[in-house]
Amino acid sequence: MPVQKAVDLTGTGPSVEEAVAEAVDRAALTLEGITSFDVVSLSGSVENGRLTYEAHVRVWFSLLERVHG
Repeated sequence: MPVQKAVDLTGTGPSVEEAVAEAVDRAALTLEGITSFDVVSLSGSVENGRLTYEAHVRVWFSLLERVHG
């Protein structure tokens, strides 16, 4: 049975979808075996009438089993 671990990240973007995708895509650069994610919270800011979303995302991945010989 695989062991799961999670990391918490915050992604930003002009939409909720892009903010979440930024966090998950960044995680995929260094983590193998990503299985799922949870959006923990959403917030944002307004600057000159433009919205920027911040998504606090928990990314889950399976720990790889390595045999050391």
